[in-house]
Amino acid sequence: MIPRFEPTAGPGEILSFLKDVAFLHNRPGEATREFEKSFARYQGCEYAVFVPSGRVSLWLLLKALEYPAGSEIVLPAFTFFAMPAAVRFAGLTPVFADIDPATYELTAESVRAVLTPRTRAVLPTHLFGRTCPLSDLQKICGPAGIDVIEDCAQAFGAGIGGRKAGCVGRAACFTFGITKNFTTFSGGMLACGEKDVHGRIVEIMREFRGASRSRLFKEGITSLAMWMATRRLLFNMFVAPVLRTSPSDGPDRVHTAFGEKTQGMNEETMRYLKWTPVDSQARAGMKQLLTLDAKNEARRRRGTELLRLMKQAGCERGLPAPAGQDGDHIFMSFAVTRPDRYLFASRLRRHGVDVSPGYMNDCSGMKELGGDPGSCSVSQAVERDILHLPMYPGLGDGDLRAIAGAMAAADRDE
Repeated sequence: MIPRFEPTAGPGEILSFLKDVAFLHNRPGEATREFEKSFARYQGCEYAVFVPSGRVSLWLLLKALEYPAGSEIVLPAFTFFAMPAAVRFAGLTPVFADIDPATYELTAESVRAVLTPRTRAVLPTHLFGRTCPLSDLQKICGPAGIDVIEDCAQAFGAGIGGRKAGCVGRAACFTFGITKNFTTFSGGMLACGEKDVHGRIVEIMREFRGASRSRLFKEGITSLAMWMATRRLLFNMFVAPVLRTSPSDGPDRVHTAFGEKTQGMNEETMRYLKWTPVDSQARAGMKQLLTLDAKNEARRRRGTELLRLMKQAGCERGLPAPAGQDGDHIFMSFAVTRPDRYLFASRLRRHGVDVSPGYMNDCSGMKELGGDPGSCSVSQAVERDILHLPMYPGLGDGDLRAIAGAMAAADRDE
């Protein structure tokens, strides 16, 4: 069976990171400052701050922008629950706009439909590695004095209009988890172009504590375990049999075991989230920067080829949209939609391809996050039908043909 993913960092990088954590002085220092500067140069932005995670980066940014309490922030209804949770914890109001059924991204029309005099920012997501077209959003937001804040958690290194994603709006949030296309073994980055905003972010973070060695060891060991578990021999000996026993009417056992419980942010959870990335992570990030473009190009080639093979095999429905005009698609995920997705996932596994339901939700259906169930019908349908096929640089040409063939076979099984 072809595993659904593999970690971005290889065993050499992981072991080097664990050695660094064990033996070198660990706190934010010169390596962290150099990493922030290198990130900013790569991105073409003025300022970058190494932060604990994507959700904390959004909370920090919203606090630093000093919007009035109760201001409205427009998000795509189909997103990671932590983003509206961060908005609410910042004392602001998340407002959900429906998504395009082909790209799963915000559209100018859906955003315009939810704007009010209280709207202060729109948060488009460059979802699954495909850059969201921002020019139409900026035409709406600019004249109204509404900020555009880019969610780049799944698109680090992607281009848009001759620039990097994350350098088009007022600011951008990134996350570097161990399953992303770039990792610092947890952590993220906040990019902006304003000195005073940057200064307020740095000031807020002075109260954060440095990452503990135990936290970093856990990330490194988890990465190593994931790398080992996704080696084909070990995966097919130990993981695949578990997946094949998963229910056909719900999430698989791996997803259930490792999925994050939906919850809001509060003072108690923030005590756990308020930590500062350290130099060991920064040094790992510097190494990852050297290979980012090559890995992204490998993803582009494989994603484009898999699209071609899918169409050749007759699997044209529910495929991901290619890059838009002046945009990019680095295929962080290869998302398809099928009715009865869990049953379809079971059929795919019988044909030798692992698949994941992903971690995005129709947040407009979550009352605890300020949602209004049923208000965003496209987002609701996407959450019900979406599946993520294997897509990573380690896939070979034979793997891509096998995935397309499995999809065609699973379609025939319907």
